Amino acid sequence: MLLCSVVLAWLGSPLPALAESYSIESSSNVSVEANDNLNLQPHSAGTVKTLALSTTVGASRRAENSATLLGATVTALQQWGRGGNDRLDGSVGLTQSFKDALNTLTASGRYAQDFNNTVQNADVTVSPGQRRTTSVSVGWGRALTERLSANTQVSTSQTSYGQQSSAAVASSNSFRNTSVSAGLSYAVTEIDTVSVQTSHSDYRSAAADTSSSTNEISVSASRVLGERSSASLQLGVYQTDSNSPRIRFACPTAPVLCAIGLVPLIQIRDQAKTSGTGLSYGASYRYQLGQTSSFSLSLGSQQSPSGAEGVVQNKSLSLSLGHSFSETLNGAMSFAMSRSTSQVTVLNQRSQRKTVALSLSKQLSRDFSLQSNYQWTEGNSGGGGDAAQSNSIGVALKYDWPTFQASR
Repeated sequence: MLLCSVVLAWLGSPLPALAESYSIESSSNVSVEANDNLNLQPHSAGTVKTLALSTTVGASRRAENSATLLGATVTALQQWGRGGNDRLDGSVGLTQSFKDALNTLTASGRYAQDFNNTVQNADVTVSPGQRRTTSVSVGWGRALTERLSANTQVSTSQTSYGQQSSAAVASSNSFRNTSVSAGLSYAVTEIDTVSVQTSHSDYRSAAADTSSSTNEISVSASRVLGERSSASLQLGVYQTDSNSPRIRFACPTAPVLCAIGLVPLIQIRDQAKTSGTGLSYGASYRYQLGQTSSFSLSLGSQQSPSGAEGVVQNKSLSLSLGHSFSETLNGAMSFAMSRSTSQVTVLNQRSQRKTVALSLSKQLSRDFSLQSNYQWTEGNSGGGGDAAQSNSIGVALKYDWPTFQASR
């Protein structure tokens, strides 16, 4: 999330008058946290304490019609308690963009190694564990007229999960995903925009025994409701074709012989093919209350690849509030809920996760800031088991190193 925000900030800011400019920004922070159910299990093994040291570096090169950004984050964690896992997490990403009067071309690549306590896409179907993701994407946009623009994007990613409980399970949870999308966007007025988007995506498990393809078309509309608020709405329809392994029993001879017990049934492994259609939807609303408070709400339903050896229907709801108590003290509260239903014929399991998070950030000086946070999580990974809950509380101290800038 930090890398994405930095990319948007750099790419969205006005181009400098100089031919080329370079900058390097970096920060370091140390945090301590206590979690009474780190792995979100029905019966907690006890409280786990975590000490984390993190460093983030962002380097950019900007020219009149291009921008290059390299960002990296490295976090070393040491944990005490049952279920603790000392590890080294982090991410590295590279983004390159080119643009002229009509065209914008952006290419990016990213590798991340982290812990899926923070749910992404359909991770709600996977027990907490280490997650590794490698992704590459290329996008192109072109202004066809003053109001009409076109866009297309190709992306591919590979995700693997490293649950400590079973290496075999971790291997089966890994998957690859490739997608191609194209769309048109039309500015009806200065405040209203409508878009049409089509996409094709392919999912395949690392074991190559489960695959799925989805074709989708959607229509969206957005409106600037005023200086302080905006809203958007999206509605689409998709068709998904899947192949997944199944086990069935059959009689090798005449069925009557198996029915009376003279011949035993034999086990047959083959592929189950399924096809189905559904609706995807999404909505968002943002409101700025003066200069000190903000509110945002989003909800949606979509098909997402999952570590549960298949594709899931993922429904999500999120709400966030932010408030500035003073120039140096900020607070935030958020609620998120994700509920997923596996589309695999054999399992068809449902999972869900809810989180409530509170945070306070205090700017101690120009370079130092202090943050405290609390998070409550409830999760059920399916199978009809009991829901598990966890509470975590932490404090972090961040230092922003001096920024290096140069131009030529």
